[in-house]
Amino acid sequence: MADSDADRGAESGRGTDTGNRADTGRRADVRSAVDTDEPPYRVALAPLLEKIESFEVDVRAVEAAIAGGLAGGFQAALVIQLYDTDAIRRIGAVVGAPTLDGGWLAMFALGVLFALPFHGYVSRSIDGFVSKVLELSRANEALRTILSVVLRRSALTTTTVVLGNGYGIAIGILFSVFLLPMWLTVVTNVATPVPDVTIAGVAGVIAWTVYGGTLGFVYGLIIEYR
Repeated sequence: MADSDADRGAESGRGTDTGNRADTGRRADVRSAVDTDEPPYRVALAPLLEKIESFEVDVRAVEAAIAGGLAGGFQAALVIQLYDTDAIRRIGAVVGAPTLDGGWLAMFALGVLFALPFHGYVSRSIDGFVSKVLELSRANEALRTILSVVLRRSALTTTTVVLGNGYGIAIGILFSVFLLPMWLTVVTNVATPVPDVTIAGVAGVIAWTVYGGTLGFVYGLIIEYR
């Protein structure tokens, strides 16, 4: 009798386990059905949405870039206006405001726009730049002495100023020599040489080089000392 009761208990237990597994399977099927009911566009965009959710913004770096862009835009606009007042008006014409005020506002806007990628540029370039500087300093005693003094006081700012100058040269060539004359041709219907290798084009490159150095200086100070 005891054996019979034990057998019935075992069978009952097996039946319960089987029922639980069946319930679990049904719930899984329901969840799967719910998942497959998602709109196709969400399924297609799932990898992109995951990347966006994992994207982190360094607020301090963005603030530093914006501040540096405004300061650099002011310096560049000043250089351009000192060279030729009409040149700053031509930059204003890019945004449909061929006036001094329009030119200055356009320079501030461009300064901020060009500054936003600067953090990524510094992050990618700083290791290679430092390695190159160390390599050069090993072969030059005078350079090593100067660098040791400068870097001891403000290593990051010194580095970002140099990187900023290179960044500004690249922007100056791209914008002043190529993009600006092409856009002016479209906006004003006046043929402008592309590339613009005139004195005006060179002045633009110099102005944006000053912009880059100022951007790097302000950016480095905020990141290093704030």
